[in-house]
Amino acid sequence: MKKLRWVMDGGFWDLDISTPITVDGVARPVPDHPLPLGLSRGTKLSRPKQIDFLQRFMFVPFVPSYADDKANGGNGLALQRVIAFPFNENWFATVLGQFNIQKFVSSVKDSKFKHTEKLAWVKNIGSHLCDTSLYALGLCSEFFITPDDTLLVSSEKYGEKKKPRYKAVFQHKFPQHNLTVEAACPGLFTDKSSTYWDVPLLVEMDLASISSDSGASYHLCAHHHKGVPKQLDGDQTAHTHAALQPGLCVKSAFSIKKNLDIWRSKEGKLKMVQPFDVFLSDPHLSISGILGKLLLCQLWESVLIITLNLHVQNENVESSK
Repeated sequence: MKKLRWVMDGGFWDLDISTPITVDGVARPVPDHPLPLGLSRGTKLSRPKQIDFLQRFMFVPFVPSYADDKANGGNGLALQRVIAFPFNENWFATVLGQFNIQKFVSSVKDSKFKHTEKLAWVKNIGSHLCDTSLYALGLCSEFFITPDDTLLVSSEKYGEKKKPRYKAVFQHKFPQHNLTVEAACPGLFTDKSSTYWDVPLLVEMDLASISSDSGASYHLCAHHHKGVPKQLDGDQTAHTHAALQPGLCVKSAFSIKKNLDIWRSKEGKLKMVQPFDVFLSDPHLSISGILGKLLLCQLWESVLIITLNLHVQNENVESSK
């Protein structure tokens, strides 16, 4: 059900998805496009911290990353390693290095056929290792300003003829809300055909109330695109999506949820015996109702589009026994 709910939300909200195309490992679906098949949702743990965890607790010296489609920014098989610098409790920095092993092996094989002498072929390996197009570097620094404020700054540089990438994410936790402000240059998007697009500048603000079982909740998201979008390492003359054009887009949702228990077991949850379904440990019969609205406002090149959608969910009977 979580995957189904994520796919439904991905058609409206801007959700992160995992990708091996970049060192950061995060992309976003093109607005109003269904999520591509085979992609998973981006984790809240950054890519450098994931690799650092594998190196420390699973003793993996190098973490492989594979992106097959070379026409769409893929570089084949690469190996990644992270060096972490935990300066203090409020500052954590990492350096992520990537080596394209597939491209290196291919270039060595090609040079072997050109140089018949073994000594010349061995000497040529050193020149291949000095090829900067085999390497990529990612710098990430996370600052814990206060217990409720976090600032993450990252940059990526590639040995190939690719533009560097920069990102800054600020997160603040209110008593009943979560605020996220993000800026990326460029911002990476992917459409339903798994084609990647670069937007020169992306600025986004997301404010959401903490979810609760009953009561009112709302979600407000605004993002601004600046610059002409271009296909990542592909056909630059291809038709771009209208949702990626320069402009401002504001999305909001408001809902009221009410739960009413008809019957609930007085014995409480089973602590010693855990059933296969966790909901079976708390037998109950309840009725829930949700009333909500969705509002979408898009401003592209002096064109204003407003969409209002009313969503009503009648009484649903939920039972577990």
